[in-house]
Amino acid sequence: MSRPPAPWRVVDSEIVVADRWIRVRADDCRDAEDLRIAPYYVLEYGDWISVLALDVDGNAIVVEEYRHGAGIIAVGTIGGGVEAGEASIAAAARELREETGFEAQEIVGLGSTWANFGNHTNRVHHFLARGCVRVSDQTLDESEAIAVHIVSVDGLGEHLAQSYHQLTWYKAMELMGR
Repeated sequence: MSRPPAPWRVVDSEIVVADRWIRVRADDCRDAEDLRIAPYYVLEYGDWISVLALDVDGNAIVVEEYRHGAGIIAVGTIGGGVEAGEASIAAAARELREETGFEAQEIVGLGSTWANFGNHTNRVHHFLARGCVRVSDQTLDESEAIAVHIVSVDGLGEHLAQSYHQLTWYKAMELMGR
């Protein structure tokens, strides 16, 4: 019989990188048997949002952009970081407008999940935005180049390369009974 899991003890921790985007720390840990696990790198990101946006006709509003970590151009849900002190639903509305120029009549929370609970501290908050209409041009950051597409929501999950974008789609489809 295997032993039950137990939290590790952190006996020392050092910040390796800290800037406006991320903090990376190297933890010196001990498990229940006092085995040393070091360095164990932890990425301290802020929370993220992922929004499946639907226009007034029920079509999905998706974004296409370059994703440097994977080195690909990919279609995804609307997403971004939750700013300090900002509610996740407010971040969802802000990112929707910034990335697409659309506003929603209704934004519904679909719950949250850990981004990567193995070594990230943040969560992804999933949302469904309904009744979206274009109200402005995009207001992108200087480094962003985002194409907006209107596509059928049916089968969209198969075209989303990011796992938490797929999860947002699945959660939304379940809520809509589809």
